[in-house]
Amino acid sequence: MFNRHSGFIVLALAILVVSALACNPPTPAPVHSTVTPYVPATAKPQDASPGESTEVPGATEAPPPTSEESPAATDTPTPTDTPPPSPPPTKVPPTAPPPATVGTLDFEPPQFVDSWEPKGSTNKVVLRVDIVGGVPPFTVSHGPTVQGTTSTRVFYIEFEWGSCKSAMVQSIAVQSSDGQTVKKDYFIPVERMPWCTTPSP
Repeated sequence: MFNRHSGFIVLALAILVVSALACNPPTPAPVHSTVTPYVPATAKPQDASPGESTEVPGATEAPPPTSEESPAATDTPTPTDTPPPSPPPTKVPPTAPPPATVGTLDFEPPQFVDSWEPKGSTNKVVLRVDIVGGVPPFTVSHGPTVQGTTSTRVFYIEFEWGSCKSAMVQSIAVQSSDGQTVKKDYFIPVERMPWCTTPSP
């Protein structure tokens, strides 16, 4: 009897404890854990596209240096002008003495035609001039025309002549290198012109 009554008491206490636990569950003890805060990595600056500013927020632009902070300008020494070297003195070659004169300049005016050949309606005529004295080279002129220069003492004058009605009359001038000049006239009548037909007597 006692045992049965005790069993009922124990059962009732057990139900009461279970009910109390169901209404007030035990609070778990807090668990302390160490958590490392997340620090974002520094982002690599990207190349700024055209038109975008590349200024870093918060960066302070350095003020331009003032004139007081600028280093003092150093005076550049003025180069000394060096006078150009004097040109060497020009050597004047000695004046060559005038050529020695070989006697008095002279020539005999031609009296005959040396040679000739037909040339269309006219003739090519050649006269010979023999020069003596003076110093070569010689300059020979026929009338107002300079015929040429020769280092020899024989010169041939060439010109055109086709008339058989008048004699050939003209002047010849010879100039020597020593300064002498001789001028003479020549006369060749029609009878001495080989291309002209002489009428029979």
